Amino acid sequence: METTDNRLLSGILEQADVAAKKRLEEAEKQVQRIEDEVQIKVERERVSMKKEFEQKLKNVELRKQVNIGSAKRKASLKQIDLRYQQVLDQVRILFDAEKVAQHLPMWIAEAAVGLDLKEAKVASSKQCPVTDEHLQKAAKLVERATGAVIYLHQDPKPVQGLGVIVSSMDDTVSFNNQVEIRLRRFDRIVRSMIQEHT
Repeated sequence: METTDNRLLSGILEQADVAAKKRLEEAEKQVQRIEDEVQIKVERERVSMKKEFEQKLKNVELRKQVNIGSAKRKASLKQIDLRYQQVLDQVRILFDAEKVAQHLPMWIAEAAVGLDLKEAKVASSKQCPVTDEHLQKAAKLVERATGAVIYLHQDPKPVQGLGVIVSSMDDTVSFNNQVEIRLRRFDRIVRSMIQEHT
């Protein structure tokens, strides 16, 4: 009976051993599957993080380039503004009352042609007043340019800046040809010339 019990016990132990080995193999396979899945997830995450990092790096580089471009543009604009101001300062120095007086007939005529009136008044500054001679020259220039006869009068009200303001007799329309306004008219041209040489 002992032998039968031993055999029985031995058979149970053998079966248990086989079952344990089978379970151990299954567990090892399951562990391997889990490790493989984890490895795949880790690799996907690594690739995803790498792409995300590369994209962030590109964005940072792009922002850097935009900021550099913006800073260069700002510096260039500041330089243009500075040079523009220097040009205007030099022009203002050149346009003293004596120089402006030489141009008054032409500026009056230009304004008169722009207004297209038969009669107008001309206001000027106390530093550089319009004379009857200026008015006569301007009227001749208008007649030569357009064939129209215009009657020009001195306006008793002075203007602040050098140059002239030509107005209708009832002050409904006017044409400002003062130095500061004339300079503003050429603003775009002066700036583009400065930009070309910067």
